[in-house]
Amino acid sequence: MGGSGSVVVWVASGAAPSEAPSDLARRARRYRHARAATHRLGRRLVAAYTSCPPDRQVWERDGRGRPLVVRPGGLHVSLSHAGAAVAAALSWDAPLGVDVERLRPLDDPGALARAALSATEQRAVKALPEALRDAQLLRFWTRKEAVAKALGTGLATRLAAVVTTVDGTVVSLPEECGDAATWSLADLAAGDEVIASVAVRVPGVRVETRTFTLPADEAPDQDETPG
Repeated sequence: MGGSGSVVVWVASGAAPSEAPSDLARRARRYRHARAATHRLGRRLVAAYTSCPPDRQVWERDGRGRPLVVRPGGLHVSLSHAGAAVAAALSWDAPLGVDVERLRPLDDPGALARAALSATEQRAVKALPEALRDAQLLRFWTRKEAVAKALGTGLATRLAAVVTTVDGTVVSLPEECGDAATWSLADLAAGDEVIASVAVRVPGVRVETRTFTLPADEAPDQDETPG
């Protein structure tokens, strides 16, 4: 992987998530558990690719919360989790971003589309059969989130300016991205129930997707404590 123009993305999923808990404290516990499981995956992968064990790694966060691997140096990492799905992307070449979503019916797809999609993307979603719209909306969303993570701008990114076609062709990116031709953006083959995308700030990147199933005790959809 080192400096070879390739990116490795590991995508893991556990059992389909149960109904979201109504209790705020339990939802917070579930989120913390998911975040911890994702970071354990990241540390294990960094260890596998660098021979630096997790207890010797040094991780920090930049001003917008993006994870940075300080030791060992030179490796770019991006992490994402959604319910019982997690993703970790690694590259020696350039900053990158990965985003994962579990395919599910959306509570208010219209609001999400208006907030994040360009006018052409909204029309593309509406042109699809109704049964396919939520999946395409989530696909557009993961591409936008991946670009935002690679930029390191997070919620400050104007997501509607990340414009792609249904088949994944990049139409335009926000001004702060520079020339869109200097980026790589790819959808990941991550199974029928998981949608994921990766963006890398370098052109012509070869993306390798690895998938596996999380053990039950590692699945991030589980609560940290019973009850």
